[in-house]
Amino acid sequence: MTEAVITANNITKVYKKTAAVSNLNLQVTQGDIYALVGQNGAGKTTLLKMICGLTPPTSGSLELFSQTTPHSLAAARAHMGTMIETPGFYPYLSAKDNLAYYQMQRGSKNKAAIGEVLEFVGLADAGSKKFRDFSLGMKQRLGLASAIVDSPDVLVLDEPINGLDPMGIKEFREIIRKLNRERKTTILISSHILGELSQIATTYGFISHGEMVEHISAQNLQEKCRSYLRIDTDNAQTAANLLQSRCGCRNLEIVNAHTLHVGERMDDAGMFVKELVENGITVSQVYRAGINLEEYFIQLIGGTTNA
Repeated sequence: MTEAVITANNITKVYKKTAAVSNLNLQVTQGDIYALVGQNGAGKTTLLKMICGLTPPTSGSLELFSQTTPHSLAAARAHMGTMIETPGFYPYLSAKDNLAYYQMQRGSKNKAAIGEVLEFVGLADAGSKKFRDFSLGMKQRLGLASAIVDSPDVLVLDEPINGLDPMGIKEFREIIRKLNRERKTTILISSHILGELSQIATTYGFISHGEMVEHISAQNLQEKCRSYLRIDTDNAQTAANLLQSRCGCRNLEIVNAHTLHVGERMDDAGMFVKELVENGITVSQVYRAGINLEEYFIQLIGGTTNA
């Protein structure tokens, strides 16, 4: 059984009289790339701040590496790397000097890790270039470098792709995937755009108005969002038998007596209809159906007015 490295139990954070996070449950298991997805203002940053110890919960409890007491939680967070909101660096220092200062603050003495991590995130050629002269993509890379320079077991990233151009997003995703695959780093990453994370996430947590709406594996989400051909006929069972025997279709679902879903070869719709009609099956309509990941999320949280 895979070990849970982050667990939130009925965690709540109230500011004045408003609950930014309300009775939320979360579990991130070892090896996950856990995508925390929610619209702006959903409570993602507040939740991540509580996990990272930047703000205390009003109620509920946290477990990090099975640790629960204040002292043991603080010790557990030494094994976490974080990038919450905009990373803060000294504008007149280079990437190397900023990371050296960051390590000094944390009491780390592994200076060799600085060069290694800058190469890992693609900043090896930054040289003595000052942070103030960095592009947004370079700043985000340096923020990630500061979070992983001490080789954390868990990495927590808050909207790290926000504002990047398409190429920057692609490169950042590749770094995240590489961290997870090569360094075995468990990653909890938030975004308000599902499409940004759909290529790397293994698990999703959908959050809306401070509440966890759904927790689902990437495999199950893909299944829910799969595309298919809907074929309406006078006899769905006979139509399915014909498509199996004469067209070799295997991914079929009989929805009711008159409706059949075909989850393969969607470009062959015309051939399917021809085969059915020539064998005495009446076809009233056929069309491609299904929803994409963004549409699924919008429906989940209650429509476009909440997105």
